[in-house]
Amino acid sequence: MNAGRRGLLVICLVVAVTALGGMTLLADPVDAQSESPLLQQIDLETDTVRIGIDLHEDGSATWTIEFWSALETDDRTAAFESLQDDIQANPANFTGSFADSINGTVDAARASTGREMTASNFTVATERQTLGREYGVVSYSFEWTGFARVEGEKLHAGDAIEGLYLDDGTRLLVSWPAEYEPQSVTPEPDDRRDTAVIWQGANTEFVDGEPRVVVAPAGIGLGPIAGVLGILVVLAGLGGWLYRRRSTATTTDSADGTPTPNADATATKSAAASTTDAADAPEETDDTAELESTESAETDQSSETESADSEPDTSLLSNEEQVMQLLEANGGRMKQQTAVEELDWTDAKTSKVVSGMREAGTIESFRIGRENVLTTPEDDLGEINE
Repeated sequence: MNAGRRGLLVICLVVAVTALGGMTLLADPVDAQSESPLLQQIDLETDTVRIGIDLHEDGSATWTIEFWSALETDDRTAAFESLQDDIQANPANFTGSFADSINGTVDAARASTGREMTASNFTVATERQTLGREYGVVSYSFEWTGFARVEGEKLHAGDAIEGLYLDDGTRLLVSWPAEYEPQSVTPEPDDRRDTAVIWQGANTEFVDGEPRVVVAPAGIGLGPIAGVLGILVVLAGLGGWLYRRRSTATTTDSADGTPTPNADATATKSAAASTTDAADAPEETDDTAELESTESAETDQSSETESADSEPDTSLLSNEEQVMQLLEANGGRMKQQTAVEELDWTDAKTSKVVSGMREAGTIESFRIGRENVLTTPEDDLGEINE
């Protein structure tokens, strides 16, 4: 029996349980006198073996084992075509023995991991592939439920095949759903892809606890926390802006002589207090009246000073707040050029600030001729009075 034929038969049929309770697909030569029925059926030299494990969200996996034979001689081509005809004529002859071997492997993994596992949907197929040269490919596949351990939204794969042996011509590929991303991979793979890792038998020897692949939906970890913090920052900024806007409006009302909120209640409370004080106070003298008159004048002067100082310092406002303050001062609508002139900004800076506010929904804009007009969101867009 040639080495290529042994490689095909061994990986399909020979399963052994390691001392650690894991599963090993042996690559040592198999006795040519083996009584396995598949040994009597397949005679094909193989160059490489590709094992693919495609993980699913529920912890199951689709396994594919492919045997690649370079059809570089007439004998190889004839052997592959003969095997292809036999498989197409009666695939059950080939999947039966393969299923028995895999079921033994799954039983050993169930005992080792303590998880419920089953293998099902065994298939076999053949095809030709051209990768620089032509290959004949024999593919076995099956579904392994319970292959990976599911922990929350994470998948932990590898304990069911701990200590898997790969010979020099064998490649192992483990893939996962597109919306997942790797959390950890042990040992370091020989190749990484967007949704898969690959180990080459010529470079890899799995030891206790290997291979291990842990994947989770993208964004698990600090992603959601960062998103929540970002939302909180935006809300805090919006709340601060609304507070300043309300404070500015209240100050403006006071300057116009309009009573500020709670002014009536304050006046009533002050009047009541004055009445009580008057009832209890001794009769005023002329000196007392003059002193109170002086203090009243100083109080009025202080109030005027405080009212003047209550106007917000524009140096303490952000660029966006300055634009909003100017927009409100212009009745909720103004030309963008007005911001350039009043705030003493460049056209480029003004355009950048306005663009950011428009994207944030703070303001709206439209064009009249060559002029860009800014409005508050609640203002109906229309033509501006020139």
